[in-house]
Amino acid sequence: MNKEDLKEFIRRLEAEDFTFQPSANGLGTVDADNGMSVSIESDGAILYKPGNRLLALRVMELYNQVQEYMPVYRNAPLDTVKHLDWLDNTRTLLIYNNCELAANRFSDGHMQFVTWRLDRNGARDNGYYYNDYKDAKQNFAIRAELINQDMLFSEKELTVIRSHLSDYLASENTFMSGSQEDAVKEVISKIDNIIAPEIRENAEEAYELGYEPEQSL
Repeated sequence: MNKEDLKEFIRRLEAEDFTFQPSANGLGTVDADNGMSVSIESDGAILYKPGNRLLALRVMELYNQVQEYMPVYRNAPLDTVKHLDWLDNTRTLLIYNNCELAANRFSDGHMQFVTWRLDRNGARDNGYYYNDYKDAKQNFAIRAELINQDMLFSEKELTVIRSHLSDYLASENTFMSGSQEDAVKEVISKIDNIIAPEIRENAEEAYELGYEPEQSL
């Protein structure tokens, strides 16, 4: 991670009230107000204790976001058309199906992500603005019709579905075959991966995050 990307990564961490401390033996450590802490290696691997899994997942997500959009932003041409006075450094990240995903960097270093609809002349209209790149990408995918909005569920909706499925499994009046029960459990597991990743201790994912059981942070 170069200096410019690291600066943006630290900015994203601080925006969520995380504290970054550089390290001589790696990239650095990230601390949260609740006492959680993770270590980031020079290659981006995240080392964490089992109790700090949620922080590790979020830090990894932010790290990957920065690594994705910063090189694109850096190599994109500067937008010379000032649609709004405060959008003074806007660059297009992606255009598809008359929709645009762009990023703007303010003079203080703050970055904002924007999605626009484009008319037949290429003029922008009906913009949506985000501080989180993930939210902007999802909005772009929906507006560009890359994904069907009706196929997306909010965490609240998934929680309701999981609750009813769990009640269904626990009910003494429920009769289902072994394959049906396995199918329901698989759906619950997939929901848990989204809304409650802390209850899933998958060895392969722990390896991808760089977790070492004997590691002391």
